[in-house]
Amino acid sequence: MSLAVRSSFTKDWQDLDADSSDDDDTRARKAASAAALREELGFVVNAENLVVLAGLGASLSIVNKADSSLKAPRMSDLWAKVEVLPSFKAIEGLFPQDLISGKNLEHLLSNAQARLALDPGSAPLAKFVSEAENVVWTSCSFINSDSEVDSHELFLRKVGRRSTRLQRTQIFTTNYDLAFELAARRARFNVIDGFGYGAQSFDGASFDLDYVRRRTNEPLALEPSVVHLLKLHGSVDWDAAAGDVVKVSRYARPADPVLIYPSSAKFQLSFRQPYLEFMSRFQIALRQSDVGLIVVGSGLNDEHLVAPIESALRGNVGLRAVFVTPGANDKTRSPMLTWVDSLVEKGDRRLTLVAGTFDDLVRLLPDVPTWEERDAHAERISAKGRV
Repeated sequence: MSLAVRSSFTKDWQDLDADSSDDDDTRARKAASAAALREELGFVVNAENLVVLAGLGASLSIVNKADSSLKAPRMSDLWAKVEVLPSFKAIEGLFPQDLISGKNLEHLLSNAQARLALDPGSAPLAKFVSEAENVVWTSCSFINSDSEVDSHELFLRKVGRRSTRLQRTQIFTTNYDLAFELAARRARFNVIDGFGYGAQSFDGASFDLDYVRRRTNEPLALEPSVVHLLKLHGSVDWDAAAGDVVKVSRYARPADPVLIYPSSAKFQLSFRQPYLEFMSRFQIALRQSDVGLIVVGSGLNDEHLVAPIESALRGNVGLRAVFVTPGANDKTRSPMLTWVDSLVEKGDRRLTLVAGTFDDLVRLLPDVPTWEERDAHAERISAKGRV
């Protein structure tokens, strides 16, 4: 797969990968497009409000130095594990043949859950749904102390160490895994995730709290390395207990995992707590007057995510967005990405499409946010005046 960009600064899709057969003009075009893309990413990262939506693709490059089999599962991997379950074999005949041949776990679970709703006493169906969901939880619990999350650490440093005069970076993710949490610990970031300061129970109001540093004879100052992390579909370390959502100990198994499993019920479930809190904040964030949006590793096929983004693109002229996914220029891309491409074609300068990976994005992001440099300069000048 080649790295390519489509934006107002390119006539069409522009390949960015260097090739030994390139002539001088081609190399110059690629260099100019790469520079323009980095500049655009700089504008997005330095918006008053920075919103990140990270999908499965953000976790696919994570490797485990002790066990190479521990990696983020694709939907095809989950299907392969589910179709060999004895409980699946026991009820396989209930499903239409085209559903089985399609090998789409989301469609399969949707069908199974619909049947179970009509026949809640069906023990074979209930057993299959339970075991299939357990496969999802187990497969997505691949992060441990041996996981290498260097790209996530660097990503946090590039998007999370913005000027404290700007709003905190909000990272929304559909991933259940603990990649961002592990990266934050290693990069010494504080994460506001809805569970308060050391609290184990979810409380949406904790997103309105912040971290400050207190020094003797100095005013309170906001800590620079702080991000918001909002897990739209739940997390492998969340447990439902007595009507509450609590965190279990690191890498422990929750008794009743709090996840939105792959199925057509995702839209409805996203309007229950704690997911409702996250979706509300996602929609509010996209409506701000100066917002930069980075969508990475997501093909934008989920209706409940597409709807607020589409609404923001239609109504918020102060939004700049960059969409990064390997299939951004594929014929099989989602209708949402096709629509974004058509807006770019019509001259919408707010939008940029990048056919690339999470690692490509991390590499292209500016090393030091412009606003941070301005703050440092202002501090030096003001300090000189105080001498």
